[in-house]
Amino acid sequence: MFKFLLGAITGLFSSMMIFSTLTVFDVNIDMSVITNIIIAAATVIATAIHFDSQRKQRIDRIWDINKSILLDLTYSLSEAMEATEIEIQNRYSYDDEQVATKHHVWSELNEKINYMLNVYGSLVSSELLSSINHHKQVSRKISSQVNYEYLDTTTAYEEMLIEHKALYGKLLSFIAKISGVSAI
Repeated sequence: MFKFLLGAITGLFSSMMIFSTLTVFDVNIDMSVITNIIIAAATVIATAIHFDSQRKQRIDRIWDINKSILLDLTYSLSEAMEATEIEIQNRYSYDDEQVATKHHVWSELNEKINYMLNVYGSLVSSELLSSINHHKQVSRKISSQVNYEYLDTTTAYEEMLIEHKALYGKLLSFIAKISGVSAI
């Protein structure tokens, strides 16, 4: 609505300025010239509408292609964040208050990340791919530190939770951008 009002006001203002300029300088314009000007303006507007439509269709196709894997990855990442938070709580609580976690969520997340990097790599932005790749490298590094360098598991879970949340935020912003939700 705002764009329409802005366009109407701008059009009204520019037509008033052009009409007053033509009247002041006593310019005689033939009807065929006015017809050609109107046709040229309509052509420019139609071309702009066509290019905008093509851009929107491209964005819609990208969203349709990536929708399932992005939503699956987001869900797996949220499950991994929840399981990581539960593991951190279990580390700080007494033995009788521990909550059971789903240990398969981390393997599912790794599968989704590998699938995204190997299969859908060419269909998503390079920024998102670098974020996912960074997450994968940090995950490997933390696992290696826990297994071989005796990193405390609580610290490892806390570092992974930070990485999960960072990737989750980037993933949500990418989804909002390509799905068109951020434009609403």
